[in-house]
Amino acid sequence: MTPRAASLILCFPLIMAGGAAAAPADPPGDYWEGRRLYGEVCFSCHGRRGDGRGPNWKSNRPRPPAFTSPLMRRMTDDYLFAVTKFGKLRLLKGEAGGFKLQGAKPAAMPGFADSIGDAQIRALLRWVRGLSRGKQPDDPESREIYLAACAECHGKAGKGDGPTALGSQPPGWPFASAIQPPPADLTSREQMARFDDQYLFWLVKLGRIGAAEEKGFDYMEPFGHVLKDAQIRGIVRYIREAFIEGKPRGR
Repeated sequence: MTPRAASLILCFPLIMAGGAAAAPADPPGDYWEGRRLYGEVCFSCHGRRGDGRGPNWKSNRPRPPAFTSPLMRRMTDDYLFAVTKFGKLRLLKGEAGGFKLQGAKPAAMPGFADSIGDAQIRALLRWVRGLSRGKQPDDPESREIYLAACAECHGKAGKGDGPTALGSQPPGWPFASAIQPPPADLTSREQMARFDDQYLFWLVKLGRIGAAEEKGFDYMEPFGHVLKDAQIRGIVRYIREAFIEGKPRGR
């Protein structure tokens, strides 16, 4: 291991969860009201079908997540509620009015500007892109940097199941990441298509909060000022049943 890789391990800001992630439970809230409100408030970015392709999806960087993606099964309903009420940036910065996630911890990807140079970040991104394309560059240095700086959350194989994300999972329960939002599955073409190279560069360099505040990249805005808690719970229930579980109700 090179001295640089060793220093990355020492400086990497581990974000440990404050407990085991809870298994997804049947969420509270009114499904039908949630469906109505989703059609009024959420569809413009996330799409009528929950595929992340609403009328405004191309104007967002990064692209809105698809609720039909397997990644969403790793998000807790408590996180979905909090990010809708407070917005992603406030939640990740700990400015959510004392709100605490149950069984998980909000965590923003940190920046690595102090330990990885710009050229190394670009080379690392080419290597990471190869995880979803099935063909990676022969680049031992980028692989070493990835294992030292990224695998703790994203996992050695890039599936988003590193030790920090995994937490303590009860036997037989679906994997719900102990940090929320869960680290991206870098092997998924669907997920990686949300991120252009410029966004990924600043994400690695400045971190998620820095990329939003310093470079103007998008994040989920808060809706707690227009929606009551019970209404947000209804939206979460609708999203969970109709899109994440793929079991929309029929009237």
